[in-house]
Amino acid sequence: MQVYMDSFSKILKEERIGKGYSQRYMSEKLQIPQSTYKGYELVGEKNGREPSIDMIRKICRLFDISADYLLGLIY
Repeated sequence: MQVYMDSFSKILKEERIGKGYSQRYMSEKLQIPQSTYKGYELVGEKNGREPSIDMIRKICRLFDISADYLLGLIY
């Protein structure tokens, strides 16, 4: 699972930056603390945090992408 979560963090950050969104904007849209969102971009690192499946769904809807793409299963 670690490989997928490393891809998740990278893709999550790339998508956010590509859309011009800040971490604060993302946390507001997802209705979570900014520190929680920041942890999603750090999965695999000391302060990382794995999102729930429900949160992965919310992120996918926000970016209009598939979970397979977000998890690095397809490119």
